[in-house]
Amino acid sequence: MSSRAPGAAAPAGAPVPATRPLRRPRLWWAAALVLIAAGAALLLGATRDVPRSTAAAGSTPVRVLEPVGTPAAPAVVLAHGFSGAAAMMDPLGSVLARAGHLVVMPDLPGHGGNAAPLADGALEPAIAEAVALAAERTGQPVAVVGHSMGAGAVTRWATAADPEAGDPAATVAISLPSAEDLPADPARPRNLLLLWGSAEQARFVDAAVRGLQVAHPEAEPGDTVGSFADGTARRAAQIAGAEHIGVLYRAQTSREVAAWVQAPFASAAGAAPVAPAAATPLVGDGRWLGLLLVLLGGLLATRPILARTPVAAAPARLVPTLGWFALAALAAGLGGLLLQGLGERVPVAVVGYLLAWFGVGAAVLAVAAGRRRAPAGSRRGLVMGAVAGAVLAACLALPARLTWAAFTLVGVRWVVLAVLLVALVAWFWAEARLVLGLAGLRRAASLVASRVVVVAGLLGAVLLLGAPGFLTLTVPLMVPILALLGVVAWWSRDPLAAGAAQAVPLALTVATTFPILG
Repeated sequence: MSSRAPGAAAPAGAPVPATRPLRRPRLWWAAALVLIAAGAALLLGATRDVPRSTAAAGSTPVRVLEPVGTPAAPAVVLAHGFSGAAAMMDPLGSVLARAGHLVVMPDLPGHGGNAAPLADGALEPAIAEAVALAAERTGQPVAVVGHSMGAGAVTRWATAADPEAGDPAATVAISLPSAEDLPADPARPRNLLLLWGSAEQARFVDAAVRGLQVAHPEAEPGDTVGSFADGTARRAAQIAGAEHIGVLYRAQTSREVAAWVQAPFASAAGAAPVAPAAATPLVGDGRWLGLLLVLLGGLLATRPILARTPVAAAPARLVPTLGWFALAALAAGLGGLLLQGLGERVPVAVVGYLLAWFGVGAAVLAVAAGRRRAPAGSRRGLVMGAVAGAVLAACLALPARLTWAAFTLVGVRWVVLAVLLVALVAWFWAEARLVLGLAGLRRAASLVASRVVVVAGLLGAVLLLGAPGFLTLTVPLMVPILALLGVVAWWSRDPLAAGAAQAVPLALTVATTFPILG
């Protein structure tokens, strides 16, 4: 029989054999199931009016959205950006399909379900295959729309298109990275619309303005100049309240794009000029609320699962803990650069750097936790954490396929997922060991600080140490996921449970998002 007084802290490093008590776990399960069911109903209800199918356009996998109601010209090809997929373009594609357009959305090389590597010159042939499929399916002219990397691909393809083989009816570049490939000829590419978000980096603004003025030097953003009839129409417009990813999901964007691709045909029919689109909120067909409800339901479902793990205790103080997090971020940034050559061998973009960053950072945190003799956790905790992580990952991935990401494991992505799991489990496991002895606001502060350190450390490595610049564009995605995982960490008292529950959804996101490289 133990001589420890009731309510006293467990000795350092000693796991408590009992599981954490959770009042009324069935209520947690019931709430989770209700939210998931309600979210799924919203997702299906918001998207079932647009028929979807998958196909192959030559060697390129595509998602096809059939026109709703009376078919209208032109057919439209939507090309996603770097680390995107056809799924990311689905909300915009749905708007166009409801306007009567057949929409073809390719998974460009290295992205989504396309296991072919992203290499120089690989994008334009994929655009050409998607355009050919759209033209074959409809017998209509085709407009091409691209975002970021996809914007560069469609403008290059449209500029080089053979007029005798069929120019695009219109070209739309959303968040074009550079206008260097645009010629001074106002008809190349044909009928070009350039859009950018008001919260985007300056280079995207500069590219849009230069893309307008290289062909029409007198034009200003907001003007529509040239003629749709001869293909010289051009316009550049800012999308209010949007950053690099959110620009795709603004209703202003969908209205600008829909009006522009229809304009050549309205002009030929003698219709009135197209009016600029007003600034309006996010495209609201219900799927976003459905995604949030499913995700919240998945988060609530992790609570009773994690409550079935043993509780561990260890002494800890807030200020030294925060210091260790800062030291881990500094070491991780330097380690990522020193191991950059090794990381470049990983065939998925940015993942090699992330593996080095989290691996080195985890080693530093593990040393700190070892000095405090913090418990490692239990096998039961590892299993229950993996189950909780799988539930959360499923509730993240399934609705994402209709909103923002493919979450498709093809080819080498399976291997990358396994390696990422090791590195991320190590980081979150070490973090959990380090904060074990903290409670209340101190524990919350330490978990917030850990996530701030991750974001700041990665951004600092880009700005100061030459890490891959694309990491800066992942922040809008990274911040909400890390915040979500912070709640999971708050509920976890077994370090291995905390490590597995957080690593599974984050590893799946990273392994399926960044492109496969040649």
